[in-house]
Amino acid sequence: MRQYEKTIIDFVAKENGCFFILSHDATFVKMMRTTLNKELVIGTDRIRTLTEEAQVLREMKTPFFKDKKVVLLVERLLNNRNTLPFIKNLKTIYDDMYVVVLTSEVERQVLILLHEMGVGNFITKPVSMATLIEKIAFTIRPQGKIGQHIERARQYFDKEKYDEALEAADRILEMKPGSAAALMIKGDVFKATGRTEEAVTAYSEAHDGAALYLEPLKKLAELYRDEGDLNRQLEYLEKLDRLSPLNVERKISMGEIHMEFGNVEAANQLFEQAVENARKEALSMIEEVKRSIAEKCIEKAPDVAERFFRSILDSKEGGLKKSDIETFNRLGIALRRQGRWNDAVSEYEQALKIAPDDENLHFNVAIAYSEGRQHAKAVVSVEKALTINPDLCLMSSVLCFNIAVMYSNAGMRDKAIFYLKKTLEVDPDHQGARKLLGAL
Repeated sequence: MRQYEKTIIDFVAKENGCFFILSHDATFVKMMRTTLNKELVIGTDRIRTLTEEAQVLREMKTPFFKDKKVVLLVERLLNNRNTLPFIKNLKTIYDDMYVVVLTSEVERQVLILLHEMGVGNFITKPVSMATLIEKIAFTIRPQGKIGQHIERARQYFDKEKYDEALEAADRILEMKPGSAAALMIKGDVFKATGRTEEAVTAYSEAHDGAALYLEPLKKLAELYRDEGDLNRQLEYLEKLDRLSPLNVERKISMGEIHMEFGNVEAANQLFEQAVENARKEALSMIEEVKRSIAEKCIEKAPDVAERFFRSILDSKEGGLKKSDIETFNRLGIALRRQGRWNDAVSEYEQALKIAPDDENLHFNVAIAYSEGRQHAKAVVSVEKALTINPDLCLMSSVLCFNIAVMYSNAGMRDKAIFYLKKTLEVDPDHQGARKLLGAL
């Protein structure tokens, strides 16, 4: 048994561990259950799959889970809503809960903010079983000898065995000079025992060795706050703000200090920035509401869905990013549902200006042209998609069959036969592929 698997099994057996999966992604949930239940032989009673935030809180309060150590795997977007406020609230109530955020492409600043809030790890989907096991193991416990020593030193500190914690931290520094984790433990011991100058030195060395590691800076800001040194507190809050500028509460704290110093203009500027960050969060929530409405309408009222998808894109005021591609895709579907394939092509082309190498966009253009009986143009677009990703047809039998149909409609018999055979490799029971292959 590999170390990663052992870490997870020991977590369940020795620490009364369990797993909550908060996701609507059936593929991921199935893989997670297979990984835990079939691969690691963890009982199904230790695995909960949930689809609503409120269910997590209800389950946590039940007698069975009340004394359990929880690993929560949660979508960054659930029901088209940002789960950031939920995670923040949950970590306030259950500080010792391990949180792993499931995500696709996310801006670096958002990841930093989530990490600040106590998120232990991130999983970018799709993910392999091996990577899933490794990520969960690292979330529960640092792997390798140094990781085990760090955990032991932290346990000594938590039990207020300060001498043992210092000795353990020094051993780590012998093994790995400059270890930020070991220096942080030393800083915590020095702070707890009133050795302020030594704590400052340890935290500063930890920061010097890992410039993007936020914890040393946060500890220094807290230390100077406790000491009543507002100048030094502000200095470290500003360093934190440069690394993680989305934290609303920190900007307010900085503004308060400036106000204390009589720097009203600087304080106001920070307060305005805090409000702007909060506004962005609110806009994000509004966007998620619009998206939710659009998704509910896309089948029965595609014109309504179109209106809300357009509203999302219009609200970006020209600042469109790759993260907006999915909205363009959904808008295109809403337009095609209305028979407006040419308008769908126009929207996909707008999206291709942002992401010219997105094979899915090129494929959607091909589908739209095909619906408009522009078969030659459909083939041009599908070949662009296949050039970017030659394995596109292996993603699903439906997709592969659609490619074959496009070639058939364009009179390209050999290519159609090739992709029909590929379809049957993916799904030997695909009746449509068998029928068309027989006809060709």
